[in-house]
Amino acid sequence: MTLQFNRLTPLARAEPMGAVGWGSRAVQPIPRGTVVATFGGDACDRRGFDAMPATRRERSIQVDDNLYIVGPPEREPGDAVNHSCDPNCGPRNATQIVAWRDITPGEVLTFDYGTTDGSDYDQFPCSCGASLCRGQTSSDDWRRIDLQQRYDLRFSPYLLRRIDAASRARTLSKAERVAMLATYDMAPIAALTTALQLVSGRPHARFADIIHASHLSLSTKHALCDGDTNSRDELIAELNEFAGEPFVAAVSPL
Repeated sequence: MTLQFNRLTPLARAEPMGAVGWGSRAVQPIPRGTVVATFGGDACDRRGFDAMPATRRERSIQVDDNLYIVGPPEREPGDAVNHSCDPNCGPRNATQIVAWRDITPGEVLTFDYGTTDGSDYDQFPCSCGASLCRGQTSSDDWRRIDLQQRYDLRFSPYLLRRIDAASRARTLSKAERVAMLATYDMAPIAALTTALQLVSGRPHARFADIIHASHLSLSTKHALCDGDTNSRDELIAELNEFAGEPFVAAVSPL
């Protein structure tokens, strides 16, 4: 028996599709709500993800702020569900894709990567050909009001948490900035975390998760999570000077 990490419904078949690589096509009618693909493989954070071979990174899915599922070393049929800006499938949860409508034999299975991707690891020009094509995929697509409404908030669970938090995100008051600075020298992570939870609208989120969902550069994110003192000092200065406005902007609807 061959162990498969990624499962493709027997109602579809993976096949080469020219410039876009591999894809999956329905070979039998697929009713709405059918699980068409289940993703599996190795779970890793962004640093581990970036160390993976490109052939595996291109077969991956983001499942949390700093967590990715990377497909197995050898391609499997379940890897082959491509992007479309007007998809016939979408996420049921973090690792499953379901049919959003009835799909007829011969149709290509697609989902919008904006419903699962919230970081810059997989941004590319899009030429899906749909009338709704955005022309470019972005790690900020989940913030788009038009997509949230069109997809009826059918996004990966971690992106739903971000969308929910956006309504609570706010800048820091003067008193909150004073309190942050007063406690920073003795407890830098605690001071930063309290401030970041307020500006991100996520009162129970971990420091690292907020950092990896932020506007900061990838190198700065790694430095902060590694405990770099200079990066922490720069972050506290930004939070004090701008009251967290860049963090609020990074989650605000587009």
